[in-house]
Amino acid sequence: MVPDSCPNCGASLSPTANYCSECGDAVDDDSWGVSSEESSWDSDGSRSDSRTEYGSSRRTDGDTTMAALTHVLAIFTWAIGPLIVLIATDDPFVEENARNALNWQIAFTFYMLVSAVFVLAIIGIVPVLLLPVVDLAFCAIAAVKAADGEAWSYPATPDII
Repeated sequence: MVPDSCPNCGASLSPTANYCSECGDAVDDDSWGVSSEESSWDSDGSRSDSRTEYGSSRRTDGDTTMAALTHVLAIFTWAIGPLIVLIATDDPFVEENARNALNWQIAFTFYMLVSAVFVLAIIGIVPVLLLPVVDLAFCAIAAVKAADGEAWSYPATPDII
């Protein structure tokens, strides 16, 4: 059974919620109703358990705007913008987003080069036309997720950096 409100932040929950839409805390029958002494939240409001990974919960502190701008910057500057942000930032959340954006731009370049070679065999025309649209869509999705406090990993992208 899902409670009406989140015991962590007090936000109202929908009956089918798996996570709190405000703080990102999992709606877990075992953890709901846990007293503050048993809670996995520290006194400063951060998680003390393994759910502090950026991809698994929302981030409420730090520079989510800069993280989102990193993905938008990648649309206009290719890998140069995310690389500069990666080098210049001290924030681990922005760094993770810059790394994800940089990895995607490198993979995107590889996919475009392979498609360009296949243009000679006619089968590369479709990927050459579709990949820039996919790049734009992926960067937009990543920017929205970063603004929400999540570090989104691009699909079909290896961890290069």
